[in-house]
Amino acid sequence: MLGGALIRDAAVMAAIFGVAGFAWLGWAQERPPPRWRLPLGVGSVLSVLTGMAGAFLAWRHWGPDSALATESARESFGIVAGIELGSAAVGAAILAVRRQRRWTSTWVCLVVGAHFVPLAFIFDDAGLHLLAGALVLVSMSSVVLTRRTGIHPSAIVGAGAGAVLWLFSVLSLLAVLTG
Repeated sequence: MLGGALIRDAAVMAAIFGVAGFAWLGWAQERPPPRWRLPLGVGSVLSVLTGMAGAFLAWRHWGPDSALATESARESFGIVAGIELGSAAVGAAILAVRRQRRWTSTWVCLVVGAHFVPLAFIFDDAGLHLLAGALVLVSMSSVVLTRRTGIHPSAIVGAGAGAVLWLFSVLSLLAVLTG
């Protein structure tokens, strides 16, 4: 991507970030302002198309060269993913029990952003630190913006995280195409 990711890894990241952007833009459609619907729909289409291009390039560049080629790297990745999923689930459950479900997207985005910090080391890709920071910023900003505007947090977080992930999907595609 922006750092030292291998071609195959950059292609897989393009696919994953594109699909994730699509998912976040879908979450944004839970309760957006009416004028956001068309841009969210267009963003969803662009994001899924970018993800599909990444998947095609991952297939074309499949081979043994990957940051996850070693057992220890795969184990580290699994631990990070497990902590991410567990943290997101526990936080969402706590928010549900406290009747604060509207902040679930904010929490999940914060956790997703934070999980890219250790992944930056696993994939030797400094660009993932930028992605982590951008997603954490989206998450934190949603609290302020929701309180100032009254727009539902899922619309703010979904639009912001979706746009960020689509951008990083495009950057990953460019890394594959120019690398």
